[in-house]
Amino acid sequence: MSTIRKSKSYSFELKLIAVNRVQAGESVKIVAKQLEIVDPDYIYVWIKKYETYGEVGLKRKKRNSLIDDKEKIKELEMENEILKKYLQILKREEKEPSSK
Repeated sequence: MSTIRKSKSYSFELKLIAVNRVQAGESVKIVAKQLEIVDPDYIYVWIKKYETYGEVGLKRKKRNSLIDDKEKIKELEMENEILKKYLQILKREEKEPSSK
């Protein structure tokens, strides 16, 4: 007999809470249990997205889902801000010679 797994979605707020708690040193299994997250592995995925994209990474929608225009514009504006900050860091590093 096969088990049917229903897809469960989690809010941005819950994802951020879970990520922050684990980064603060709490156990992934305990956080998952307390926040009623079905699979603790989700938290590892959220942490990776958070470390790569910041909070925007936790808000990203699946590519195949429909997102209204305002939400898509908002997401692109946030990504644009991240890229601007990254470019500022790169420019700063170019100006400051490394002390090796």
